[in-house]
Amino acid sequence: MLSKKYTFLYLQSFLLLNFSILFLPLVTAQRYPFNLSEASRSLPHIDGKSSNAEYLYTTAGNRLYCIGNQGGAFPPVGFHVPGEMGGIWQQPIKLMDGFGFAVKTMPGGKSYTPACDGFTGYSFATKFHYSIAGENIAVTQTQFVPDDLPVLVVEYKIQNTSNQRKQIEFDLHADINLLPVWLAEKINLKDGEDTLASYNKNSHVLIFKDGLNKWYTGLGFENSHARFKEIKKTPCKGKGLTAIITLQYNLAAGSAEYFRFYISGSTANSNGIVKNISRVKNQLPFLFEQKKKRYRTIEQTATIKVPDSLLQTAYNWGKYITDWLQRDVPRLGEGLSAGLPDYPWFFSNDQASTFMALTGTMPPRLFYNSFRFLKDISDKTNDSSGQIIHEVSDNGVVYNKGNMQESQLHIIAAWQIFKWTGNRKFLKENYAFAKRTWTWLQQYDTNHNGYIEGYGGVEIEGLDDEMLDVQVNTYRFLDVLGQMAIIFKEDELAKEYAAKATQLKNNINKDWWIESEHCYADFRTTKVKALRIIDDALAKRVNPERNKWAQVKLNKLKTSILNNTYASNGYLVYYNASILDPVTEGMTDTARALQMIQQASFFTNKFGTYIAGIERPDDVTIDERAFQKDSTFTYNRAVMPAASSGLIQAAARYGMPDTALKYMHQTLNTFSYATPGTMYEVSPDYGMFVQAWNISCLNIPLIQYFFGVNPDAYNKEITIHLQMPVQWKEASLKNLLVGSTKLSVDYKKQNNQITCNIQSSEPGWKIHFVTSTKPVKMIVNKKNIFPQKLVVELTGTSNTVVYTTDNK
Repeated sequence: MLSKKYTFLYLQSFLLLNFSILFLPLVTAQRYPFNLSEASRSLPHIDGKSSNAEYLYTTAGNRLYCIGNQGGAFPPVGFHVPGEMGGIWQQPIKLMDGFGFAVKTMPGGKSYTPACDGFTGYSFATKFHYSIAGENIAVTQTQFVPDDLPVLVVEYKIQNTSNQRKQIEFDLHADINLLPVWLAEKINLKDGEDTLASYNKNSHVLIFKDGLNKWYTGLGFENSHARFKEIKKTPCKGKGLTAIITLQYNLAAGSAEYFRFYISGSTANSNGIVKNISRVKNQLPFLFEQKKKRYRTIEQTATIKVPDSLLQTAYNWGKYITDWLQRDVPRLGEGLSAGLPDYPWFFSNDQASTFMALTGTMPPRLFYNSFRFLKDISDKTNDSSGQIIHEVSDNGVVYNKGNMQESQLHIIAAWQIFKWTGNRKFLKENYAFAKRTWTWLQQYDTNHNGYIEGYGGVEIEGLDDEMLDVQVNTYRFLDVLGQMAIIFKEDELAKEYAAKATQLKNNINKDWWIESEHCYADFRTTKVKALRIIDDALAKRVNPERNKWAQVKLNKLKTSILNNTYASNGYLVYYNASILDPVTEGMTDTARALQMIQQASFFTNKFGTYIAGIERPDDVTIDERAFQKDSTFTYNRAVMPAASSGLIQAAARYGMPDTALKYMHQTLNTFSYATPGTMYEVSPDYGMFVQAWNISCLNIPLIQYFFGVNPDAYNKEITIHLQMPVQWKEASLKNLLVGSTKLSVDYKKQNNQITCNIQSSEPGWKIHFVTSTKPVKMIVNKKNIFPQKLVVELTGTSNTVVYTTDNK
């Protein structure tokens, strides 16, 4: 077998001997009536900051996506496949490490690899601006991925900005690297040496193949005067290669030429690549307009207008980001990936949490498809026990069979989806699954005290006994199960589930409350293990020079346990964000709730809430800057929008919209901090630069609390309970999807008079309009009424409610 060195020499000899077949026909350069550079101008966009060139971006479609940095490079990023999570991925394989270009002035001039002058993120495209100082040459690079087709389109606009003709050579460098996704070794997939496989002279497509597998990368060229120049050893790590394609331009003064190329791949053969590239090449204007039209529909669905431009912009970009993360992986399924670059596959907890924030804002097809394939994979992995998996890679390999609360969240989210859609068939499938889940869960109450044991969402080593978030989600799960049983007329079961839920809620408030801390416990366990967990926290999460307060607290706790003066049933060690869960879910009385919400401010900085409050520094300002990374990826010291979401919802649930808005704005301090349009997984700039569940910080408080929409689509009923921030004098919500209708709510406030217009696109819906206090005066559809309750019943497709309160 030839060594890698001699393989490349052989390839180069082959190319030199057969160079003529690799030339694309030379014709006069053509100007295109359609180009991405101009077409993208009308899209919503945010410009990147020049100081953020090293931060990542994505150009994404549901079948293929590209990740590089805003400086136009493709650095090695990621930890799941170390250094390989960027580049161009067509799950379940990677196609390329990236691409770049160089410009050489002719004849015999200097070669330039220009630095990027500016980056712009669009709703579904990306653009880079380059210039060559002293040469009056500008290059605009625009990228786009069409819907349902695994093709990345890259367009270069090459412009002569001088008043003289210029001759240049433009070299495209394409770094091929065919590679399997994470956990490939579990199914015995090995990466082979990449080689040039073929060149299709009719379609102008170069095909590269992995030496051990049927993995292919294709490069297609639209400009017919491009030619394949050479192949080189890749400068990137791995078993790839670099192909160089060159073009020569004779640019008139002030003129511009366009060069487009296309990237696609396959796990079967090269025919599909040629077909897909050909289709995109021939239909590019149509495919761009088609995606633009779909995004217009996204924008017009659940449209919100509020007197807060930053919040409104972030809400809109949350819709775009959700679309970027949708994945349709052949032979696996369609769902919402968790985040980029390292979580481009499927998690049950991420999807459940995110879907509960997405209901009403998008058609439910994604929910249905995702739930179906997650249950199918879970049944195969867990022997149909009712346990939902935690995480599955895009090659179908399950990494974690599932933590305790994930199975509960799956069903809780299913119930919310049902409430918003009224889809009885969907509910029936999930009710049957939920019964199996309950049987499975009960096996983990080994001491029969009503508390499920095992890891929950707090993935800290050792916290696998009785965790607060698991118990709260058990309560929610049982409550939902009881409501499902009512729908299917299983009345005795409904009573049983409801009774268990009520008993569990009461027990949580009795057994988990620590009066001395005015807070719920993180966990319950044995005295011996509690001491071990405290020592571990002191060793790994406490630094006297950073969080002295935590050292004092934990040592005091440890002393009280050792001298047998500790009186509580649970232990508060990590101050996890989940200690607020009983408040977020409305399980506690108002006095405790307000107390906890007030105390929670201690565990926040200007970016939001610490996921493990123990790591809050004595001086929070030391964390109010770019995140100080560890040598390996960890969530230590993490402030996360996911943690802030619980606090925001808790405040909104207990009638504190202004407090909720304050914490929403803490998370918004990270919006576009690093990548235009996104909030990082860890604030302000660490972890996943695109993270699905971050939208729960905005969508849930806005739609479900401020506008107060709570639907029962199955019975064609909607409850609306407005709780707007005091300073908001007007706000509107248009085309919210509830079952078969579209709901619109228009709110105006003048002094102490509120006017609310409510529109339903379909007749036959009943609206329960709720006020927080009994109005002094109320006019419904121009008629004075005297409501005896805080609820007014509305029918018809259009209603106007005007009421006066005692509060201004």
